[in-house]
Amino acid sequence: MLNGKYRDRYLYPRVQVKVINEKIFITGVGHGVEPVLQLTDNIKQLDFGNITFDILEKRVDENKNIFNYKDETVNYQFLTSWAALNNNSWTIFKKLESEDKVNFLNKLLEKNLAFISNELKLTPPKKFLSMIKVNSIEPASIDDNKWGAFDGVFKTNFNLPSFIGLGNGITRGYGTLFNADSCQIINKDDLGLQGLDENKCFESDLDEIQPDDFNKLNVKQDKRRHRLKRKISKNFNNDNYIDNQKKDSEPNFNTELYHEKQHKV
Repeated sequence: MLNGKYRDRYLYPRVQVKVINEKIFITGVGHGVEPVLQLTDNIKQLDFGNITFDILEKRVDENKNIFNYKDETVNYQFLTSWAALNNNSWTIFKKLESEDKVNFLNKLLEKNLAFISNELKLTPPKKFLSMIKVNSIEPASIDDNKWGAFDGVFKTNFNLPSFIGLGNGITRGYGTLFNADSCQIINKDDLGLQGLDENKCFESDLDEIQPDDFNKLNVKQDKRRHRLKRKISKNFNNDNYIDNQKKDSEPNFNTELYHEKQHKV
């Protein structure tokens, strides 16, 4: 769950580790819950290489059916910067007028949320609501300018647990969200949160999406998978099946592809 072995099985990480204000949060989602509970029962120390933590206190907050849709909206704040823009979306973002940029970010937020919903195989909502506020429409460059990030808050009628991540770089701690109303293990003041200046922030429209449009948020990803399957099927060679099967079972750790899989988030 932690070393990326199940990356092909779970596109959205089922175990996430965050360090916020000198506190460590280990979050399990779905099949990641049991491993996290086993970990917290046995762990006494965490070694991060340059720093070691002795575990003096543990708090466990376990919730069932927390991923669901509500009639009213829920408020969230990003504890760490939301890496909203990748290379492609950043190119589009730069060409937009200032007044359109925050609505574009809200659309990206909707895709992030729909991605989690699709990964967990949830039934699409009758209506899906979202609105985001950011402290600036100029993205901060992170991870060697690979991503454009923002700080802010958002609201949606998708009920989510605190300390999970949204957007790019989830396994690196970006996009960690917090719901002050539902979190039972720690309060807002202990996290060192800073509020937005309402007079300077940029606010999107409140967007309402119907079920048919909500399902379309993952269409591009489905098409990409379909093209990949067709390509594999077309190039299949019966004569080389045994040799290829042997090669597949013994990966070449020196290939560029292997290193890309290991280091790419």
